[in-house]
Amino acid sequence: MELRQIEYFLACCDHSTFTAAARSLNVVQSAVSTGVAKLEREIGERLFDRTPTVLVLTDVGRAVVGPAREAVRARADIFDAVDGVRGDIHGEVVVGALVNVTSIALAEAFAEVHRRHPGITIAMRQNPRGSSGNVVGVRSGILDLAFLGSHPDPTPGLVVHRLAQEPLVLVCARDHRFAVAGSFRTTDLADERTIDHPPGWGTRALVDREVPMRRTAIEVADQTFGMSLAVKGFGVTLVPLGVARTEPDAAIVPCSDKSLVWDIAIAHSSERTPSNAARAVLSAVLEFARPV
Repeated sequence: MELRQIEYFLACCDHSTFTAAARSLNVVQSAVSTGVAKLEREIGERLFDRTPTVLVLTDVGRAVVGPAREAVRARADIFDAVDGVRGDIHGEVVVGALVNVTSIALAEAFAEVHRRHPGITIAMRQNPRGSSGNVVGVRSGILDLAFLGSHPDPTPGLVVHRLAQEPLVLVCARDHRFAVAGSFRTTDLADERTIDHPPGWGTRALVDREVPMRRTAIEVADQTFGMSLAVKGFGVTLVPLGVARTEPDAAIVPCSDKSLVWDIAIAHSSERTPSNAARAVLSAVLEFARPV
C-alpha cells in the first residue's frame, strides 16, 4: 500500500469525482482512478460506488477515511518535526474562513505571517454551513485552524481562542419604523419580514436563540446582499455592527431589550498537535488580529 494511493483516495472523498480529485492534486485523472483501484484490490473491498455523476463511499470506504487521514498526517508530522529542528517553518495551513470578518485586523495578522515565514502558504476555505461546518472540518482534520462566529462554549474536540466581540444590530431602510424609533425589541420581529442567514452560521445560531419568534422572508448566504435587500425595504436583517457599517445606505438600529453579542474566535483540534506552520499562523492571529 502506497501513501500516494491513500492521498488519491482522500482527494476523491473531498471532491466526489476522479476528475475533480485529479485537478486538486495536479495529476491526470487516470492516475487517480488507477491508484484508487489498486488500493481497493489491496484492501479486498470497494471503497466507492461509481455512479454516473459522483463517487459514493461504501461502508468500508467510510471506515477507512479516518485511518487514511491519520496516515497522511503522520507523514506530514515527521517532516514537520525535522523542519522544526532545522528552524525552517513552511508548508500550507488550511484555515476555515467566515464571510465578512470586519471585527478583527485579519489582514495585518496574515501579512505578519508572510514577513516572519515566507515559506508558509495559507489556504482559506469557505464552508456553506459557516461556523458549524468549520467545527466539523477541524474535528475531521480537513482544516488546521478555523474561525468561529458565536459558537457555543465549550466545543468538544476543539481548543478555542476568543478574539473579539461586537453587538448584533438590525439593518433596515431609513424610513422603516425601527429607524424612526431608534431602537427595536426582539419581540417586535414577530411581525416583520426577516432576512436570515443559513443554518450553521454563527449569526443564525445567535438569532435563533435570542429571537425565536420572527417571520423569515428569505435566507441568503451573503450578508452584503441581505443588507441590500433590507435598505430597499424587502425586510430587516441582523448582522454584526462592523458589517452593518459597510452598507452606506443602511439604517443601523440597536436592540433595546436584550444584549445581542456576536463574537469571533479561532480554533484548532484538541486531539492533534498543530503543525509548526499552523502554530505560527495561530500565534500571529492572536498577536496581531486586534479588535477593530
